[in-house]
Amino acid sequence: KITNQGYNFDPAYIERNGQKEIYFIGNHNGYTSVFQMKYDPETQEYVKPKVIIEGEREAEFEAFHLLENSLDVSYSGEIAFVTKSLNTDVIHIYSLENEKITTTLRFDELITLKSPSFSKDGSLLIFSGMDRKGYSDLFTYKFGTKVLTRLTNDYYEDIDPIFANDSKIIFSSDRTAGDYQQTYNLFEYDFNTKEISYLTYINANLSTPKINPTGEVLYFTSDYDGTYNIWKMKYGSSDDSKIEQVTKFVTSVYGFSFVNNNTIITSAFEKFSFQFYKFDLSKTNLPKPNVLINDFILARSKWNAPRISASSQSERLVYENEYALDYAVGQLITDPVYGSRGGAVLTLSDLLGDDRYLFYFYNTAEVQSEILKNFNVAMTRINLKERTNYGYGVFHYAGRRYDIRESNEYFYERVYGGFFELYYPFSSFQRLEAGVSIANSDKELIGNLITRKSLLITNSLSFVHDNSIWAPSGPIDGSRFRILLGYTSDVKFSNVNYYSFIVDYRKYFRLGLRSAIATRAALFVNNGKEARRYFAGGSWDLRGWPRWSIRGEKLWLSSVELRFPLVDQLNIKFPFFGLSFFNIRGAVFADAGSAWDNKYKETIGSVGFGIRINLLGALTFRYDIGKKIEKNFSQFQPELFYQFFFGWDF
Repeated sequence: KITNQGYNFDPAYIERNGQKEIYFIGNHNGYTSVFQMKYDPETQEYVKPKVIIEGEREAEFEAFHLLENSLDVSYSGEIAFVTKSLNTDVIHIYSLENEKITTTLRFDELITLKSPSFSKDGSLLIFSGMDRKGYSDLFTYKFGTKVLTRLTNDYYEDIDPIFANDSKIIFSSDRTAGDYQQTYNLFEYDFNTKEISYLTYINANLSTPKINPTGEVLYFTSDYDGTYNIWKMKYGSSDDSKIEQVTKFVTSVYGFSFVNNNTIITSAFEKFSFQFYKFDLSKTNLPKPNVLINDFILARSKWNAPRISASSQSERLVYENEYALDYAVGQLITDPVYGSRGGAVLTLSDLLGDDRYLFYFYNTAEVQSEILKNFNVAMTRINLKERTNYGYGVFHYAGRRYDIRESNEYFYERVYGGFFELYYPFSSFQRLEAGVSIANSDKELIGNLITRKSLLITNSLSFVHDNSIWAPSGPIDGSRFRILLGYTSDVKFSNVNYYSFIVDYRKYFRLGLRSAIATRAALFVNNGKEARRYFAGGSWDLRGWPRWSIRGEKLWLSSVELRFPLVDQLNIKFPFFGLSFFNIRGAVFADAGSAWDNKYKETIGSVGFGIRINLLGALTFRYDIGKKIEKNFSQFQPELFYQFFFGWDF
């Protein structure tokens, strides 16, 4: 065993500049990437792999095909690997000498690509590609002339091609006919005659062919005994009808690469992970290895898909979406139009996740008689079925607000209306959002008549980036940010007219597999006639400070938080039942910020620590203890604060 963490696939061994190296696709921290690992056959010491291409953080490397054959290394020191990029797969060529991507191959007519393999001189690349008809065929790309050539064009699936020599390739295909129809056997394609011939004919599925370094023996994987193990046969000789089993693992083999004639590096499943193993082919010594004989007489002619004859008719199928609860969470939202508000959020989605409903509930009543008057609710539907997604909804917000100029009095405000939004994703990580809302807003001083009526229309445009990955209580790696520009005006009474600018950036620095430092920096600006004030305080920004206590048309926030595992499992046994809590996490934090209208006042903040408990993957409870800092960070307040909340970490 030569690795001990994460998921490791597609090993490719190469000797370069006196160094023995293995290049592979793996996932060690939540992001799938291309790794390099030094290989020393004389030692059993683990060598930590080095990331050379970090994937799944930007559109260029949006997704790797982790469980498929998708990487190869040429003798000249170039890596070919496949990623999803925008709406199709692409093949990247990475130069080990220059340490950069030199070529990216994108073919408009091909959607899915896999199994790239270099010719011996590195001038040709062969791979399997699926076109828009759904055909999976073989293609070659010549680097010198930049010419793409299609070798097969039929409805058989052709995969895992390799160069046997300058004139022939070997590949796996379900074009097997006769008694073993539609099983995946190995075939040979001749560049000179353009003919395809059988290499194997057995009742099993064969894949990932590899020829040993001296070119005498063909190795491949087969599921003959129920799991994919390594088999072999002689290649290029008259005695090539016998197939012999080499390994007999309980779990399957997932790709392999030759170090020399007798040694391979292979990926296998053990203890819920996929690790690399060094395997000596000369020491298999199976008690009774399976030996099969190719009987090509049984192959007969190729098979054809049966034609389906039916009368043409159309019928509309009525489909009813079935919705399930995704999560429930406590949340505080800051918006240029409706200010700051908090409460509980529930989300429902259908089976495919492309039709979602969000429900927001909150009440600001301080006595029982005000419950109905201060009830806040919002309902939103988001549809993700098309490239351009959309959302719409209605809302009603009511309650006491602190936004009086030069006064600490509060007023009552009731806002109700609707909105419509468009979301255009550039990739899985970035999108553009545009929205318009219309809202009726009535303000009144407590005990007085309505002092301001307005009909507000707001237009906003946002750019959103998010490539973060999450731990049980919140993000642990990657980055997220939002930049928003908005304009709000009272189209009926001209009482309100202001613009808004928001930037909120969050970055997560991974310290280990389950620990990280999380940082946040945010700026909120409203400017104009009766501009809405922003609020801070509570559990989501300046922790420890009372809710609504920090307010202003301009507001900035920053936070640094160390997140780490505290208790993996806690069991509590009662006489009649027991409780188990998993993934209890700890946090040490420091917050800073301020809010003002025209003149900057002071910088305040807080420091402390807390615990986070995730329940059923849907609810996270947070409990924080700390001290507040005031007077431009020069003085601690004497008392500790204690704060309980539920919701994800920022």
